[in-house]
Amino acid sequence: MNKQVVTVDLSLCKGCGTCAEVCPSEAITLAQSKAHVDEERCTGCGVCIDTCPEGAIQPVIQGELIPAPQRPVPAARRPSPLTEHVGVAAVATGVGILVKAAEGLARAAGRWLLQQPFSETQSPAKGNMASGSRNGAGRGRRVRRRQRGR
Repeated sequence: MNKQVVTVDLSLCKGCGTCAEVCPSEAITLAQSKAHVDEERCTGCGVCIDTCPEGAIQPVIQGELIPAPQRPVPAARRPSPLTEHVGVAAVATGVGILVKAAEGLARAAGRWLLQQPFSETQSPAKGNMASGSRNGAGRGRRVRRRQRGR
């Protein structure tokens, strides 16, 4: 007969004493309102496991412990020196491009702000028409072609 060893989970045990009453070998005793198993007296019949209303008595499964295989530790990834220098160069190039773009934007904004406002004789829609141009100069290709008969 295979002897089954039992253990008491003290966090689940309420100290009701039901297991001590049904144990035929009197291996279970109550101490400080908790059940305790005397392994030398326990016959491993398992009656106490079935009668515990809280499920505090559990069988101990004994077996051979097999150590888990050791997993290889991954090596720390170190960037190459080339990567560090390329990263610095890329940042420096990006900053240079941003500076050039800001300069160009500032120049364009300055030109726009310094432009002369349109006078009453010149409007952006009419172009240079008020100056009395001839042959439709400054009026567009279609107007000139109509005047020439094309």
